[in-house]
Amino acid sequence: IGIVDTFTGRVLEGRRWSDGMHQAIECKEGIDVSVRSQVSAQITYQSLFRLFPRMCAMTGTALTEAAEFAEVYNLKGTAIPTARPMVRRDYPDVVYKTEEAKINAIVE
Repeated sequence: IGIVDTFTGRVLEGRRWSDGMHQAIECKEGIDVSVRSQVSAQITYQSLFRLFPRMCAMTGTALTEAAEFAEVYNLKGTAIPTARPMVRRDYPDVVYKTEEAKINAIVE
């Protein structure tokens, strides 16, 4: 049984559902039921990252979370200009009263 990442569509190797869910699915699918694992320790990402004396990263989405990085990790962010001009067009959010109105707007 493999858990598939909903964002990437890739199988998350070595990952298992907890609380007997993995074994229940194995049983349902008629395959050998694996031994139930037990968590011996856990840590939050914030606590894990604080264990490192130096940290750096690069992403296209971190600037929107700059306040959290400053507060939680005592890190500052720097915007790096894009290599090419942005071509994306942003539109305001629209809410429709009915499903039919939404479909009609999509067709237009």
